[in-house]
Amino acid sequence: MYFPKDMTFQYFFFDTYIGYFLQALPISLLLSIIYAFIKFRNDKTTHTSKKIFFYIFICYIIGLICLVVGLDLMNVIWYRLIYHRDPGHSLGLFNGDFNFTLNFINNIGEETIGNFLMFLPFGILYPLSQKEPTWKNILLKGIMFVLIIEIMQPIFGRAFDVNDIILNSLGILVSATIFIGIKNIIKKIPLNNLSNKIE
Repeated sequence: MYFPKDMTFQYFFFDTYIGYFLQALPISLLLSIIYAFIKFRNDKTTHTSKKIFFYIFICYIIGLICLVVGLDLMNVIWYRLIYHRDPGHSLGLFNGDFNFTLNFINNIGEETIGNFLMFLPFGILYPLSQKEPTWKNILLKGIMFVLIIEIMQPIFGRAFDVNDIILNSLGILVSATIFIGIKNIIKKIPLNNLSNKIE
């Protein structure tokens, strides 16, 4: 990502990763608050911590959808809100591309690393928001979500890329494995040992 010395607000907000994040943040916060309110308004049994982690997870998922699928649409909406005029480019619906060539190993750069890191939180936030998640369940739900997002991308003028599927899935695999591994280690430690260590 290039940051010129004479960078304008328009360039920062519409052409940098930080700008994309700032565009997605209010949308994901608002929609996840609405969704969590509807889901938990009559729920008296779910523990508060589960509700909080569920909210954070939904916020993360909506943010991902905004960034990965709806980036162009989000750009158009924000441009019209800020400048009160048309941005001058179309959304390119049903105008996406397809890449079935495995080449991420030979092209390791910020996009490759970003595709891996982007889905690392899934393997931690999803199990924290569920009652009794298993490693297989986390992996299955995560890969299903990755596939849905990737299939949707050409509809919104972006590219279906098999490399993205592998990198996103690897991110989920690594974080889910670490999470379940730590959870199993904690379960094996007797509670009296933990309380003695704290004292």
